[in-house]
Amino acid sequence: MDTTNSDQRDAYAVALGDRIRSCRSGMTREEFAALLELHVNTVGKFERGITIPDAYTLIRMAAIGKCSPDWLMTGETKAAGVEFSVQAVERSDFVYVPHFDVAMSAGNGAFCDVEHVIAMRPFDAGFIRNALGIHHNELAVVSVVGNSMEPYLRSKDLAMLDLRARDVSTEGIHAIRLDGALMIKQLQRLPGKLRVSSANTEYAPFDVDGAEEQRDFSVIGRVRWGGVTFD
Repeated sequence: MDTTNSDQRDAYAVALGDRIRSCRSGMTREEFAALLELHVNTVGKFERGITIPDAYTLIRMAAIGKCSPDWLMTGETKAAGVEFSVQAVERSDFVYVPHFDVAMSAGNGAFCDVEHVIAMRPFDAGFIRNALGIHHNELAVVSVVGNSMEPYLRSKDLAMLDLRARDVSTEGIHAIRLDGALMIKQLQRLPGKLRVSSANTEYAPFDVDGAEEQRDFSVIGRVRWGGVTFD
């Protein structure tokens, strides 16, 4: 038996238990367990470092306790930015995709870099793997604000991003960051630059050249699915 690995696991479990206890601050263990739909004794074992919860349970704990998923899992917090560290989780016939409270503007840009999981949205695994052809878990659901991508995406709609599709090898609708603004736009690759367009003709297209890319520009991912909201 590898005692070194065992000791490391035990130390991690104890530290994780302390973070779980801190994350539920303001709630009793019973209240926290009820929201997690777990037995209170199970949560007690997590907090005492006797057992380690799976990734899905940790994500739910972070969302309920309103703490950083990064901090809860590792004890470290990433710098502010648009890095979606929590990945989708496949269970049975479903892929649970994290819905972040990052507002992607379909207008002139929304300044919101807070990484926090609101919920885990269930999608049929066959739809994700076969219909969309996505065979990895680097996915994120984000909310849309603004009207520049109407009629495709409206304000309050949801969009699912393939976070590996960052090189615009396939032209289409992508999530981008430009000067701190997070936007969903149509991207077209042109010689030496990208053309950024809106579906709504009231918004003029603009180009991002190499110099701007060095300033503050990045492609966050490609939009692969949109959920329409009706008022």
